Amino acid sequence: ASEEMQVPLALHTSQAVFEFQEIVRRHASTPVEWLESIDFLSDRCILGHVIYPAGHSWVNFAGDDLAILAKHQASVAHATWVFNRRGVAMESFPAYLGAGVNVCLATDTCPQSMIEAIRWSAVVGKIMIRQTELSTAADAFNAATLNAAKMLHRDDLGRISAGAKADLLFWDTNSTFMVPLRDPIKNIVYNATAEDLKDVMIDGEWVMREGQVLNVDERAVSRKLQEAGERLWSSVDANNAESMDELSPQTFPDFE
Repeated sequence: ASEEMQVPLALHTSQAVFEFQEIVRRHASTPVEWLESIDFLSDRCILGHVIYPAGHSWVNFAGDDLAILAKHQASVAHATWVFNRRGVAMESFPAYLGAGVNVCLATDTCPQSMIEAIRWSAVVGKIMIRQTELSTAADAFNAATLNAAKMLHRDDLGRISAGAKADLLFWDTNSTFMVPLRDPIKNIVYNATAEDLKDVMIDGEWVMREGQVLNVDERAVSRKLQEAGERLWSSVDANNAESMDELSPQTFPDFE
């Protein structure tokens, strides 16, 4: 259906160690190998995470999943922050790129921050290979722009060029975090904050000016998000063996 309709097909895979081990137990192959065996992989596949391919130190299983992904031109949606904050990392962002895998960046859960996704991809990629020459600012920036456009088969996105959509971000290059300024891309990747983004144009229409979103009530959205979180938290005790405070203890005791 994806091929017939010419639309992307998304699937989470190789997201957890237990998932990897279960697929090996059932099929004597890695999740990526199994997807290839059922003719699932293609250049329209968006594979969420793929943190644990063959060769990752946590699964200790031989194979070359990255070569398989590259062969079929499948894309990986890398939500680096949601894993890094739990002590988990891709091994490694530059290794995937070097193997020819089209890696894009995703935010997954809170916070919905592409700045953090770009920054953590670049920095943790360097840490994992203990090198500074790879996992560059350009690699991370391209993963958020050009690679994402390639994933969607959209040559009119992710770039500033004739015929492309007028999707433009304007940064305050005089802010405390953006100076001194020599290389704008490096400053965005390594230094910028959300407050440094001043104006946003999407398809020729202004959606943010001077840091203010024009078509959305941000305060109302934040209130709804808080309410949704509280509904979820209140349901945990009734639906789990462990309470919310046991699953996610408060950092410090309540002040009395």
